Amino acid sequence: MGTPARRFEQGRAGPLARRRGRAIGDGMEISLQYVSPDRWRRPKTWTAVGLVGRLALAYDPERRPYLIGEGEPKPLDPAAVNAALVDAVDAAADRLWPGGWTTAFAEAFAVDRRGLSMTRLARQGLPPSVLLALAQTTDSHAPEALGGLLLALARYATKAAEGSHPRAQFEEAMEVSRNAVEILMVARREKSAWRDAVTGAVKD
Repeated sequence: MGTPARRFEQGRAGPLARRRGRAIGDGMEISLQYVSPDRWRRPKTWTAVGLVGRLALAYDPERRPYLIGEGEPKPLDPAAVNAALVDAVDAAADRLWPGGWTTAFAEAFAVDRRGLSMTRLARQGLPPSVLLALAQTTDSHAPEALGGLLLALARYATKAAEGSHPRAQFEEAMEVSRNAVEILMVARREKSAWRDAVTGAVKD
């Protein structure tokens, strides 16, 4: 078994690394998740990425963190938020890619893998857009399957449409994903009836 820092880099922080993350974060615990704009109101240009207790963590357009939900937005210490994100990112990403998530995370979300080490996350955090993307995965009932799908689509967009504008890459990936669903539906449409017919023929 490796050191806590090494386990974190492989995607499994372990209890000791999680305790270290909380200590660095000065007791702040962040849960990356969907933040309803009706319950936690904020300007449309702000990015809400999760909860801290009953309040929401949101970033303004200058990437400054705030707590929102009670009165005026309360500014937060960016260093404390970044440190607390160590546990939050690890918990959410490990659901998508259990057993080692940093490589898949970097490829799927197009971030530098070196920035996903425990020490770098605690020091510099992640862009709000990446935190939002990760937060939008936390309510999945099949997180590991979703992680595989995200990685496959990212790879397709990057490789199959290489050289195109990013928007064009993902438009092509969306079209291909729709075609892939149709392919799967065709393959499975009459599978049960075919299996029953074959079973009956064997019995006869």
